[in-house]
Amino acid sequence: GRKAPKEGKISYADFVWFLLSEEDKKTQTSIEYWFRCMDLDGDGVLSMYELEYFYEEQCQKMESMAIEPLPFEDCLCQMLDLVKPQCDGKITLHDLKKCKQANLFFDTFINLDKYLDHEQKDPFSVLRVGENEGQELSDWEKYAAEEYAILVAEEAATEQWNDG
Repeated sequence: GRKAPKEGKISYADFVWFLLSEEDKKTQTSIEYWFRCMDLDGDGVLSMYELEYFYEEQCQKMESMAIEPLPFEDCLCQMLDLVKPQCDGKITLHDLKKCKQANLFFDTFINLDKYLDHEQKDPFSVLRVGENEGQELSDWEKYAAEEYAILVAEEAATEQWNDG
């Protein structure tokens, strides 16, 4: 239905947009979604204050896992090198769409698990992926395939349990 969600809840449609945006941060729609989430003051620019606000939460999570976080200044230098914004100290939606690696940027500030995956990934794997350019699945397709495999495995286990 189209009824308004309860206080503190999101609608099914909002959840679908969130899930699509979370699992594949390379799409234009996803980049726009996460930019709006991080632009706390709605001025169309991600300031260093906004980036530090989100990174602080990531640092707290890392410290609770006994992981030494990268100092914000170092992280900021890496992200500015990645995005290469037109104006110093201000990242715009256009800058993120142009950089082609917005997924790394957003994962750094929003999704600790994916950020840590990126940090531990073999830097040369990107070169190997480029060799199979026509066969590469999108992040959403990879997510859907993984979830489908889990569902099939759970159903098979349930059938075995019921049969045995």
